[in-house]
Order: sequence, then structure tokens, then C-alpha cells
Amino acid sequence: MSTNSPSQLWQLLQAATIVDLSVLTGPDMPCSPPEGQRMNQYLFNTYTDPRGVFLEYVQIHDDHTGTHIDAPSHFTPSLESGLPHATEFGTVTIEQLDLKQLIGPATVVDVRPLVEAAPKGTSTHLAESPWITRAFLERWEKENGEFQAGEIVLFRSDWSDKYYKPLPEGFAYDRSHPAPHADAIELLYERGVRHIGIDGRGIGAMQDDNTPHWAALGRGMYATENLTNLGKLPTRGAVFIFLPHKFKGATGGMGRAIALVG
Repeated sequence: MSTNSPSQLWQLLQAATIVDLSVLTGPDMPCSPPEGQRMNQYLFNTYTDPRGVFLEYVQIHDDHTGTHIDAPSHFTPSLESGLPHATEFGTVTIEQLDLKQLIGPATVVDVRPLVEAAPKGTSTHLAESPWITRAFLERWEKENGEFQAGEIVLFRSDWSDKYYKPLPEGFAYDRSHPAPHADAIELLYERGVRHIGIDGRGIGAMQDDNTPHWAALGRGMYATENLTNLGKLPTRGAVFIFLPHKFKGATGGMGRAIALVG
């Protein structure tokens, strides 16, 4: 590596377009899970001391609020627990995540056709979450090429773009967005994918929140949830970066998700 490679890297970064993939959080924004909304608040404090007046907020929120990542321990019991679905990844919490697995080439899978084809419920919303199946991904591969090891696969439904809004309108966000089926997650794992993301409240379906989490997190995969702006990325050609808050023992970590498009 040449001695000027750091400056070359900086020049590449300067030339890239940065796309913000994070939703806005705050006391009037949707919170996941819904019961955590009462905790998603700021406590306002002003202080005067010898250094002068300053302002700060004490933030109280669920660690799966806003754009965040699920650590494997979120849905995976430890082997020592003897519980169902326990795996060797059941003790992996946020501070243990592999940083290299949080950065990688983004592959965007457009799942909007599943939303358009899904049966509607009593309102404009879906009766239940449409599944992103293995068969759907295999058809996608025929048109776009196979998933590659190390890719970070992002499911684009435009759900957050449409429904992530201030409350009370934002309560519509916490409904039946598409979700990856366990067999789709198995396919991605077979291809060497270890990090997936979605622009909905989570990778779980409204009618079955557990199974997709068991399939992904139980294999040591990471899941970044509540993304947005995935429509601004190419199918391939961007670099995804998500760095969560490093909080000891946490099962989820809020952070800032971005993509670099060259």
C-alpha cells in the first residue's frame, strides 16, 4: 500500500454521495414496540454553573427505537438457558458486534410488488405482512445475479417513506409491512450474507414476529431495522454503514445508517 493511500481514500469519500438512511426519532415519532412510546421522550434540563448556561436532554427510549440494529441475543437464548431456539449466538450483545459486518456493499431488493399484490385489510393497510420468500429471492437472482458473501441485503418496500410520520398519523407505521420468511433468510445465509436490513419496523411479520428473528439472529446474522430512503440507492453499487451505540449488554442499538454512492 502506498504512503499516500489515506489521502486517496479521503478523496474517494469526498467524491461519494452520502445518503442518510436513518429515520428521525423524538417524542412525537413512532416507537417500536408500540408500548415503548410512553418511554420515547426527552426530559428538558437547563443548568447554570461557572462555565455558563447550557442545555441538555435526558433521553428515555427502548433500545429498538428508530433506526437500530438487532444483536443476535435479542431473540436468541443462550445455550446455557436450555430454552427453545437457543444457539451459540445467544450471548452476543451490541458491544460484541463485528464492525466489519456493519460495513459492506449494499444490495437493494425491491419488494414493493409484494405490497401491491397483497390483500388489503379493512382499511388501506394490508391484512397481514406479505412474506419475502426464498422463491421471490431466487427469481430476483435470475434478473440481478446471485447474492454474494459479505453483501448487506436491504429490503426496499418504501414503508417508512410513506408511513413514518409524527403521531397520531404515525401509528399507521406499525402495521403489516413486508417481512423476510425464514426460508429467504436461509437462502441469504447459504450465500454468505450475514447482515440484512429493512425499511419497516422490523424483520418480523405482524402475524409472526418470532420466526424471522429466530432464523436470522439464531445464525448470528445482524438485522438493521427502520431504515428509510432505500429508493435513493442503486440495486448494487453503494456501501452501507451502520454504527450503533456501544451500550454494554444491549440487545439493540440505535445509530446512524448511511450509504456511500460513488
